[in-house]
Amino acid sequence: MFEAIKAWVLRFLRVPAEPTAPEGGRVIRVFRAGPMYFRYKLAFWALRQLATAVGLVGGLLFVAMLRREIPYPAVDLILALVEGFAWAAFLAQLPFSFAVLRLDYEMRWYILSDRSLRIREGILSVREKTLTFANIQQVSIQQNPLQRLLGLADVRVATAGGGSGGPHGQGVGESMHEAFFRGVDNADEIRGVIAERVRLHRDTGLGDPDEPEPLAPAAAEPQVLAAAHELHREIRELRRAFASAPAA
Repeated sequence: MFEAIKAWVLRFLRVPAEPTAPEGGRVIRVFRAGPMYFRYKLAFWALRQLATAVGLVGGLLFVAMLRREIPYPAVDLILALVEGFAWAAFLAQLPFSFAVLRLDYEMRWYILSDRSLRIREGILSVREKTLTFANIQQVSIQQNPLQRLLGLADVRVATAGGGSGGPHGQGVGESMHEAFFRGVDNADEIRGVIAERVRLHRDTGLGDPDEPEPLAPAAAEPQVLAAAHELHREIRELRRAFASAPAA
C-alpha cells in the first residue's frame, strides 16, 4: 500500500532521481538520517494532525449551535456541507501528508566524494547543495534537548562567507555557504570524516589554484617529470614546516 502511494507521490511531485557524486569525484561515503529522526518528525506530524482534529471538533460544535440558533433549512444544509467538506479534506490528506513525511526521511542524501560533499533534502521543495572540501572553514554539531534525548544531532558545515543559520539548521535564514546533515545518529563520525578530508586537501594542496600541477607524462621528458615531482614534494614539505612553526 505504502509503495503504491510512494510511487504516486514521487511522480506527482516530480522528485528527481537519486543524486550522483559531484562531477570529477568518486563517492567515498554516503550517510543517512538516523531511524529515530523519522520518529522525531512523526511525533510533530501527529501533534499537528491532532490539533487539526480538535479544531474540526470545535467547528462541529459551533455549527451545531448555529443550527439551533438559525433554524432555516438552507442555512442548515450549507453548514453541514462545509463541515462535511472540512472532515473529508482532513481525512484525504492524512495518507498523502504521511507519505510526504516518510519520503522526506527516505529521500535525504548526504554524499561525500573525494573532493566535495553533496546534500539533497526535501520533497515538496527539493534543496541540493555541493560544497568543496577546499572551501570548508568550519564543521560543528548542533543539538536541541529533544535531539539529545533521542541520540540525534545536526552537523553544520560552513564555507568561507557563511553566516549563522536558523536554529538547529531548520532552514530559517540558511545561506548558500552552509549545509546541514540533519537528524544523524553518528554526528561525531561525520564530523571526523569531513575534517579528515579537509585536512588531506590542505596538506596536498588539492583545489589550490595557485599551485602548479605536475606535468603530464605525455608532455614531458622523464628527467623533467622527475624534477617536477621533486619540486612538488618540496613545496608540500615547506607548507607543512610553515604550518607547524610556532607563531612569533
